[in-house]
Amino acid sequence: MHTIDPQFADRLGAALAAGRQEFIALLTEQFLSLPGLRTATWLAILPDRSRTDRIGTSDAKTFPIGGFDVITDDDPWCRRILGEKRPVVCNSEAEMFDFLPNEAQILIDMGYTCNLSAPIIVAGETRGTVNLLGDAGALTAETLTNITRLLTIAALVFTFRDEQATA
Repeated sequence: MHTIDPQFADRLGAALAAGRQEFIALLTEQFLSLPGLRTATWLAILPDRSRTDRIGTSDAKTFPIGGFDVITDDDPWCRRILGEKRPVVCNSEAEMFDFLPNEAQILIDMGYTCNLSAPIIVAGETRGTVNLLGDAGALTAETLTNITRLLTIAALVFTFRDEQATA
């Protein structure tokens, strides 16, 4: 019995040795291997919680690294991720409007009908998120379980010395 797939462990070790972007690329590949998920972005939350900075992406043209959003206390996404430290799970267009009122229509027009924003929590603090976009209904119980398993590994993204000084 293996505690972790040996091939994945080897790839993970190589990605960790290579750097943050290689590590993000490997985990993004794992997230996007789940049925119905098509795009992943990674956000770092600044220590003063003033904004999020995009530090990783599977679609650099549409969601470029370096993009950012201001954090506001009245935003439902911010309240869930930062206040409750729980994921935003939107498995339909209607649910997307509940948590992403300013972005939902744009994402739907781009062909995305589900969204998951999962907080990456290190030592009780939300350090960032992995955000997955795809097709309505993709966020099944099995898929959510697999995402949760990968999030533990995803926390390693914040161990790289080459990360932005603010992240």
